[in-house]
Amino acid sequence: MVNYYELGPNKRLNEIVFAGTHDAGIDRGGSGVQTQDLDILGQAKAGVRFFDIRIAAAVTSESHASGRPVAELRAFHADDKVVLHLNRKGVMLKGVSNPVKIEQSKLGGGAFGMGLGSILKEARDYVLSQEGKNEFLILKFDKCSNWQHIANACQALLPDVIFTARGNLNIRTLKELAGHVVVLFSAKGLAEIPINSPGILGFKNLSGDKATYVDDYNGLQYYGKGGTSPFNPVNKQKQNITKQKKLMTGAAGMDNPAIIGMMYWTTTGLVESIEKRDKQMWEPPNVAKMKTLWGQGLGDFVNARVSLPSSNPLAEAQQRRSFFPNIVMVDFASGPRCAIIRGLNDLSASHITSL
Repeated sequence: MVNYYELGPNKRLNEIVFAGTHDAGIDRGGSGVQTQDLDILGQAKAGVRFFDIRIAAAVTSESHASGRPVAELRAFHADDKVVLHLNRKGVMLKGVSNPVKIEQSKLGGGAFGMGLGSILKEARDYVLSQEGKNEFLILKFDKCSNWQHIANACQALLPDVIFTARGNLNIRTLKELAGHVVVLFSAKGLAEIPINSPGILGFKNLSGDKATYVDDYNGLQYYGKGGTSPFNPVNKQKQNITKQKKLMTGAAGMDNPAIIGMMYWTTTGLVESIEKRDKQMWEPPNVAKMKTLWGQGLGDFVNARVSLPSSNPLAEAQQRRSFFPNIVMVDFASGPRCAIIRGLNDLSASHITSL
């Protein structure tokens, strides 16, 4: 079992390394679309703590007793260019008792995945379980529609576990986060709901938004970005490594030690099976490449600024680092893969500098 609380209840979020899942709710669909084969509860049990979730409203084949159409908020994976958005009134949304207005999404490609209700229920079940009572889960909602309905669902289905404290999530301790589900909305999402909605925090990507780190930001501030060209299926692993190295180079200028670093070990694309490519990424030689890529973020800093030997060089590196990949994003999460990522917390400073 992957456990992060055992790293120390006073460890801050920006001091640990943990697994995240890309398109976490897409546990079905064609081979060029599906990114996970475990549901949210299964991913959490495997060791995932950060979930990338995209939600849209899909009109179902069901019909309400009133004759109105029935829609469901569901995870989706599709390129923006093939998504048609339609405004609908008088729709019965699952989990809501009265007719509502929604933005319906029709996918010209890609697929819908898990329902939002199931995602939230499974997240709650995990942190209320004996196994997860001291752990945390972070749900990052991005590229969504119907933001107010998503916020309403989070508040209704996570009433006793949603993290309601305001302030900088980067420096929260594992003790403060234990037993909670943290909900993060993009800037676009926050703009569509009331200010300071209970339990809804924000996130900023300091690499994509060209933003600066703010000490009193209400939410998570990270540096990193995934994705490779969907139209170039050749050497996807090499494409990803090149992109991640470039990001780490750019991150070197972000000298605030509280910034959360994010690294992607994924190779999604429109051509060929995502799962087939992904299995190759986790073969022993490529796992070594992943550790090397991760180690460059902290290892370069250790080499540059920490004199070895030291009483605790790794601790010094973490306190004075320029960049640290805290979140390793993956497709097709599993216990063994999450254990590899969890193990990055245990590398000695001398090991890191040798990566």
